[in-house]
Amino acid sequence: MVLLGTLIVGGCVLAPPAGTLDPPRVEVLATDARAVRYGAEAAQVFEHPEIRDKVRALFGRDWSADGARWVSAPVPAFFSKSSPPQVLRIGETDYIALVGCMAAACATRRALVLVSADGERLLARVDDGGLTHLYAFGPGMITLTPEDRLVVEAAWRALQPH
Repeated sequence: MVLLGTLIVGGCVLAPPAGTLDPPRVEVLATDARAVRYGAEAAQVFEHPEIRDKVRALFGRDWSADGARWVSAPVPAFFSKSSPPQVLRIGETDYIALVGCMAAACATRRALVLVSADGERLLARVDDGGLTHLYAFGPGMITLTPEDRLVVEAAWRALQPH
């Protein structure tokens, strides 16, 4: 009876199932020149010559006000209010992080774009009133991998107001 009580009180820790990915470690790095390499706010980054075409390819039809979209408004509207870019180290990779929201709906319509330090890979998340949309763009990328999904989710959690 004592052993049973000890097991119940002490609990039991099981190893995660084989093949389970661990979320990467995220560090918000001190502000440095890399944070504003492409601009001091999201709108400037999105228009920077090295990023402009990539960010439009990242979001596809969700970028524009024209035509059908999967989100309730064009993606730039999710950055109508944005914080200054920040440098994150996620695992072993540095990213420039852009966080924004719709000015009139910051609690429910938020977005994140991660630009790799070399500017070649972009990952993003858009929360649209309860629906989450994930995006990926870069050399050889066809879709968001499970590892990329963990990167986006880890960055999202690290940058949420506490």
